[in-house]
Parts: sequence; structure tokens; C-alpha cells
Amino acid sequence: VLCEKNGGAEPASVRVDASMPEHRHGMNYRASVTRRGMNQHRAEGLLFHMPGRWELSFDVQGTGPVERLTHSVNVR
Repeated sequence: VLCEKNGGAEPASVRVDASMPEHRHGMNYRASVTRRGMNQHRAEGLLFHMPGRWELSFDVQGTGPVERLTHSVNVR
């Protein structure tokens, strides 16, 4: 779920990717993002092929420049 920033419009596009900074590599496949409703998106194709810390990157395109949001997850 993405919320509009400061009352702005819903994002025009959203992309997602993941990488393992400690290993200096990313995923083997490109994930896809589909719009599921008002402010709702679904990412598919994220394959975490090994355990460790993964950093998710979300590129959100609104009416201005692309904004990158990141979040770390630990895969066991």
C-alpha cells in the first residue's frame, strides 16, 4: 500500500528490486508490480535464492522525480 505524499496524486508507476549488499549481488529474476486498486500494488517474482540480509528497493514515480524507498529484511 502506498499513500500519496502531501496530498499528491497516486503514483504513476512502481518498481521493486532486491539485493544483498554484503554479497554484492541481486536477484536472478526481475520482479513485476501490478496495480491492485486505489494505492494498492502487488509485487511478484521476488526470489530470495539464499539466506541473509536483503535490501528491498521501491522506485515510486509520481509527478516529480522518482523517489526510492528501501527496507531491509533478513531471510533465514
